Amino acid sequence: MRSLIFGALLLAAGSLLFHSLISASLAAAREDKPATFAERFAPVLKPTQN
Repeated sequence: MRSLIFGALLLAAGSLLFHSLISASLAAAREDKPATFAERFAPVLKPTQN
């Protein structure tokens, strides 16, 4: 019985941690502005100097 209670508590703690991680990453993605084409591809399109 003790292991059942411990397992349930562990599962609850893990699901709470997973939920907070997903919520935080979604909130950060919502607040972040998308990069423009120039910002995204500037290192690739930069001319190389020989």
